[in-house]
Amino acid sequence: MNSFWAIVKLTFRNAFRSHIFQLLLLLLLLSVIIIPSTVSGDGTAGGFIRVSLLYSLSTVGSILALSSIWLGCHAMTQDIDNYQLHMVVTKPISRIRIWLAKWMGIYLVHLILLLVASGAIYFIILYKYNQQDFPPAEREKIRNEVMVGRRGFWPKRVELDKESQNLVKAKIERLRSRGQDVDTSPSAQDKMLKEARIEILSRESELEYNVPKEFEFTGLPTDLDKPLFLRYRPYVGKIATEGQRMTRSLWVVAIPKIAEKSPAAKAAEANAPQERYAYTTQALSEYPEQVMSGEFHEKILPASWKVIAPDGTVKLGYFNFDDMREKQYFQPGDGPQLLIEVTGFFENYLRSVAVVALELLILCGLGCAFGGILTLPTAIFVAISYMLFGSVAVYMTSQEYLAGVSDHIGQLIAKLLLWIVIPLQAFEVSGLVANGEVVEFSYFWALFKSFFIYRALPLFLLGMILYRRRELGLVIRK
Repeated sequence: MNSFWAIVKLTFRNAFRSHIFQLLLLLLLLSVIIIPSTVSGDGTAGGFIRVSLLYSLSTVGSILALSSIWLGCHAMTQDIDNYQLHMVVTKPISRIRIWLAKWMGIYLVHLILLLVASGAIYFIILYKYNQQDFPPAEREKIRNEVMVGRRGFWPKRVELDKESQNLVKAKIERLRSRGQDVDTSPSAQDKMLKEARIEILSRESELEYNVPKEFEFTGLPTDLDKPLFLRYRPYVGKIATEGQRMTRSLWVVAIPKIAEKSPAAKAAEANAPQERYAYTTQALSEYPEQVMSGEFHEKILPASWKVIAPDGTVKLGYFNFDDMREKQYFQPGDGPQLLIEVTGFFENYLRSVAVVALELLILCGLGCAFGGILTLPTAIFVAISYMLFGSVAVYMTSQEYLAGVSDHIGQLIAKLLLWIVIPLQAFEVSGLVANGEVVEFSYFWALFKSFFIYRALPLFLLGMILYRRRELGLVIRK
């Protein structure tokens, strides 16, 4: 193992001699110091924390990702082009060990930089936050909404594909019953499905004036002893950021009444297909309150209310009491959403850093894999193309409406690409931390299993095999 660690130390030392790496290191230092020190957000404590975290972590992750690709390709090709590897392989050390030592050395460089940069960002943001003259109420709000790791629960939603197909089927039957001809070509069917999706989404997002809208949440922990937070963003008149104004609304929560039952009654209900509960309603405000549309709002459901039923469900009702009697809207990604505190801010921040560290581990290995079998320009081009393919494939597979055959073929190719490429968007968790949402361990494991084990590791093994079989006598420096 002495030879292994000797190569690791040599790789670590040579990394700082690369001019491109030095430039990226300078950019990293500037992003760590300047961004948290200069951003102000929207003037509120929440805006300051969110913007600082989002911009700082995203910038650090992007710079280190580029650096890991560059340094991985550079470290492997430099030894071959400068004939250094020719002398090393004459020693009793295998090329596989050399490859692994290079990978470890490059990764340790970036891991240390990541830990230093993320630590600096954390302490600078806290220092700047404590220096600001925010009122106590605002600080308490940030403690509950941002400086925390919360797990989110979404309400039950309609199955869009199934409902749209049923709607199109009913429309076709209705037209045929009237004696009208129906165009059943693929393009016409796609158009009808698109119109059906829009109709269903519009119907689900609309909130009529003075008509209650019910939301049911499932899967919540029944033994929760902490408050629930209701997060939502209403729109009035139209779903757009401009032209929004003050509006009025009222939230009502259904509190289950669970009466004490005898052991015999409990045993009789144990085999019941579905247990039903009696509910009482509790308004979250005394009167319909005035809120600004187009902005996020949060309401607290105290733990003493015991709003979670024994089957883990929570039921809420929403009333639109707009002064001008216009419709209100909820976008699918804007809530309503129930949030519970899972962990503190520091632990959640460490989880996000761990996700970035996993990303760098994969990218360093990809750089070494491509750099060990290709020239430096070609290796960098292939590595960057590999990442871009992943980003484009995610975009293509997310398209819900496909206009024609070419779009279907493009989406099929994108789905096939996702079996072998690694989309970097999957490692972007700065938005979760900035919004106070917990980075789940299950999410980290899913990334490790899907991208490191199933996609990256086979490429690493292939790169090591080709690197071991590469004929060094054919490398001629001109």
